[in-house]
Amino acid sequence: MKKIVIPIPEGQNSMIGISGIATVLEAANSFPGEHFEVKTATAQKVKTRRIGRFSTQIDAQLDEIDEVDLVIVPPLEGNHRQATADNQAIVGWMRYLRQEKGSELGSVCTGAYLLADTGHLDGKEASSHWAAMPELQALYPRVQWRPEAVITDMDGMYTSGGTLSSFNLIIYLIEKFVNKATAVHLSKIFEIDYHRTSQAPFMIFNNQKLHADETVLQIQSYLEKHFRENISVAKLADHFGMSRRNLIRRFKQATGDPPHTYQQRLRIEEAKRLLESTNHRVGEAMTAVGYADMNTFRELFLRHTGLLPSVYRKRWGGCGESGDNLS
Repeated sequence: MKKIVIPIPEGQNSMIGISGIATVLEAANSFPGEHFEVKTATAQKVKTRRIGRFSTQIDAQLDEIDEVDLVIVPPLEGNHRQATADNQAIVGWMRYLRQEKGSELGSVCTGAYLLADTGHLDGKEASSHWAAMPELQALYPRVQWRPEAVITDMDGMYTSGGTLSSFNLIIYLIEKFVNKATAVHLSKIFEIDYHRTSQAPFMIFNNQKLHADETVLQIQSYLEKHFRENISVAKLADHFGMSRRNLIRRFKQATGDPPHTYQQRLRIEEAKRLLESTNHRVGEAMTAVGYADMNTFRELFLRHTGLLPSVYRKRWGGCGESGDNLS
């Protein structure tokens, strides 16, 4: 039997993240065999913890738990940096379990802040909610963050994307520690997409401005105003009085992308908006954002969203099925 602990952080929490982890794991125990013992724990000794409109039972205090197979940190809400500072008891406890006991550690959604703060994600691939990625990348640059990934699994360290992606991680763990048949059955019972691998279709480009390079911020602003135009790096460098090499280096260091990729992302984000909220056909959205070649547009759209534009339009467009068949 796997002993699993869900540490409940101080401050704001997501009840659905906590209950979702426990519910799906414990459902596996209805199948033959004893699979998971799931406990909740807090730094302070309390019997229950109020989380928004709900309360959850607390089974133990962290100091009382010394033998754990796997820790799964639920999502944090509110100010994530402050939550990390306020929950150093959990961070220290996980660090001790990993170093001294060899326990496996995991997180769902923004629980990755606490997991990364242990230092045990350094050099490993990890994921979290896509919207938290810029801050996580800035705070923990030694982690190999994969914003598109729904699940990562490296050396007994597990992470997942947004809160509801916790269900995908739990199904994955059930397949790993129990068997595939149980995982498939539970994915059907709970209606969880089995083996969903990407959160790219849900990502909204946030313009990557959590940096202090004023010149790069000016370049970003310029690109945002002129993203439909074919702007070469040489033109950008000349406009801002920089060498081509220096511009590329500083831009990538500040934003994580070279200028041409940044412009692609601006264009694709606008194309997504048009396909979601207007009657634009795929071809019309393509030309509206500055592309002339359908194959190029499809390839870039697929790269940045994980979906072809026609599929994206059918999934999120609100204008019916009328339009062309271009994809």
